[in-house]
Amino acid sequence: MKKSLLYAGICALIFAAVPFAARACTSWMVFSDLTRNNTNILHKNRDSKSKNIAAFISKPGSKRKWVALNNTDAGVNAGVNTSGLAGVMNSGERCIDPPNVRKGGKDTTVIMRAILESCDTAKQAVAKLEEIIKSGDYHHGDNGSTFLFCDVNEGYVCELTYKYVSSQRIGRGYTVRANIWQNPNMYELSRTTLFGHLHSSARAYMALSLLNKAIDTNRKITVADSFAISRHHKMPEKSPMERSLCGKTTNSGATIEIDREYPEVLSVLYATIGPPRNTLYIPIPVCAEKLHPAMSDYRWSNAAWKHFDKNSFSATIPEAWSKFEADAVAKLAAAKAEARKLLKSGKRAEAIALINAAAGAIWTDAAALLGI
Repeated sequence: MKKSLLYAGICALIFAAVPFAARACTSWMVFSDLTRNNTNILHKNRDSKSKNIAAFISKPGSKRKWVALNNTDAGVNAGVNTSGLAGVMNSGERCIDPPNVRKGGKDTTVIMRAILESCDTAKQAVAKLEEIIKSGDYHHGDNGSTFLFCDVNEGYVCELTYKYVSSQRIGRGYTVRANIWQNPNMYELSRTTLFGHLHSSARAYMALSLLNKAIDTNRKITVADSFAISRHHKMPEKSPMERSLCGKTTNSGATIEIDREYPEVLSVLYATIGPPRNTLYIPIPVCAEKLHPAMSDYRWSNAAWKHFDKNSFSATIPEAWSKFEADAVAKLAAAKAEARKLLKSGKRAEAIALINAAAGAIWTDAAALLGI
């Protein structure tokens, strides 16, 4: 008992003495054996000081079409292409060879965009990432990085310093990453602090616990479960760890659902353009031909931050928002079912038009609900 109290007191002092890290992203991958609907899921909660979040689609001349979240269309923080390759990046640990070489080095968002435009599979993405790191064309300040790639069949977690990439393949179940490395051969390269380890472990294990709860409740994990997990903002009572998954610097959420049968049309990026507890999850299909203007000119993000300033990061989700999201997921699922029939009949153009029309109607209604 005394040891437990002492541990809690030490942790509380550590957390009080050190400010919460701005780079505190949490990500997870869930595979089709747990979604049980022939899809894979890749999620990212992004934590950053930036408040300008937007959705973008690739330029007409891009080698591969993609949809993504980022600050500008120059890079990708979370995205998916029409091959069904999805990618997200978390900041990694302080390490012995940090990627703080600035001259000519690509930042992680530019690297992710290059990968989505040049690769079709997660395995190819790993090879491309290794090629970039080997060339020294990478910077990320004092921390290494963790890239997560997922396609229709498998996923990889890549943990990297300026000079080294460690890749772990995952093909079933789920995995969670925050901002500490878990690949065994990376431990010797880490220079993380006790605070950094506890800060990331707390968030990772909260996500793990909530994913298990979803499985226990419904024997599967859905995109709606991912939405709910991304908004979790409280640790258990009497926990010395204050920071949960959604906090003061969480500026967006992205649940990417990869359709394993027709990834080029039916894969979807469900996004909060702004802090997750202060806005709606909206679907952005990979086949989207144009976006609602407010998604890309920061009006959507600005509206979410205004709500945040008024209600804080721990705002209660309005019932109207929860109902809207559930209805939106159901409406898009119905549209995807019809589109799947069209695709099986070879009517690809009609299927794409149907998905775009369904998503467009959802965006219009969402914007009205949020007053954008």
